[in-house]
Amino acid sequence: MRAAAQAFMALGVLLLFVGGTGVLRFRDPYSRLQAAGVADVGGAFSFLVGLSLLAGWGWELGVLGLLALLFLFTGPVATHAIAKGAFLRRHPTNGEER
Repeated sequence: MRAAAQAFMALGVLLLFVGGTGVLRFRDPYSRLQAAGVADVGGAFSFLVGLSLLAGWGWELGVLGLLALLFLFTGPVATHAIAKGAFLRRHPTNGEER
């Protein structure tokens, strides 16, 4: 069980690192949001799954489950709000002129 937990936690760290690299490398805000949104939710969720495997059956599992639900609901909402703001300000996509 410990090896599976460590694998999930390593996957979460890897996804967060790849997402951070994508945010730094992409040019337009829509591509950056795609990298950040997918990596943030996927990385945090994978890391929390690993922590829940280590926690066992107890109140910690409930807290980690609620935290995972919080990430799953607020991450896409925040990403959508930022994308809508960029769209309303008519921010150009990659390859377009203003």
